[in-house]
Amino acid sequence: MIRRLLGPIAAIVTLAVLGGAGGATAAWMASASVAASVSSATVATTAQLTGGLTTTYRADTSAPATGQLTIANTGGAPLSYTLATQLGAGSSAALAEKIALRLWTGSGCGTTAPSTAENTTLANAAPALPTAARTLAPGASVVVCVATQLDAQSVSPMAGQAVTATFAVTGLVGTSWTTTATTAAFTQSVHGLAASGAPACVQAPPHGVQLSWAAPTNRSAGATLQYRLVDKANVVVKELSSSAATLSVVLGGTDITADGVHELRIVATEKTAAGTVSSDSSTLLVRRTAVGNSNIKYECVMP
Repeated sequence: MIRRLLGPIAAIVTLAVLGGAGGATAAWMASASVAASVSSATVATTAQLTGGLTTTYRADTSAPATGQLTIANTGGAPLSYTLATQLGAGSSAALAEKIALRLWTGSGCGTTAPSTAENTTLANAAPALPTAARTLAPGASVVVCVATQLDAQSVSPMAGQAVTATFAVTGLVGTSWTTTATTAAFTQSVHGLAASGAPACVQAPPHGVQLSWAAPTNRSAGATLQYRLVDKANVVVKELSSSAATLSVVLGGTDITADGVHELRIVATEKTAAGTVSSDSSTLLVRRTAVGNSNIKYECVMP
């Protein structure tokens, strides 16, 4: 039978025969080379984010936003994993630093993170994964529970700000082979009333002025807002509460106590949001002039 060799084989044989009383000793030395092919395993991963991480924080809402990050090793090699948080253009870095981020694994993802959860903030560019998600065998997957929360005390200072973020998971084989998957983006914002719109001033005979404005366009449906008319020093000149779409007040008498031109702004507070304050409206200019103690006159001043 003839056998076909798969690779070239070379052998060198040396035989040494030594004479003497002790007999003969033989030494066999051989070297061989074999041709073979090497097959490398594929390296691949996926990452999917589901749940309710897109949210708007309000002062009267303390529950965290939650989601699930599913990581799957879809290749043929075991992978070590790292996580990265990427903030989108225009995101508020200050807000991201205030949003707590908790990551954990377990039988289910609730709203309460266990004491073993990884704790950081959304501003952390490289948060640590839970231990069970740091390595995956080929074909394996893991669900990482994700919870974010903004404490109520931070809502008012951060009103109107927002952050958009994505998670990127990277699987590694050693230090050379890597594969990365990025999740869909989620956006978190802080509720803040828009400025009161269209402020206007008209004369209110005989000696007063009438100031009018429109309610903030993003107020909650049916919500009663508190409005404060304040001067440059933030002294309250007038205030009222209303759920109307348009509002007005009349200034006269001693509503303003000093003569001169006064810069007035409208500041709105939504009571249902436990004190979320709007940005200021445009400035209204009003002149007060007094002749003696009884003749006080108000005039609208064009900016």
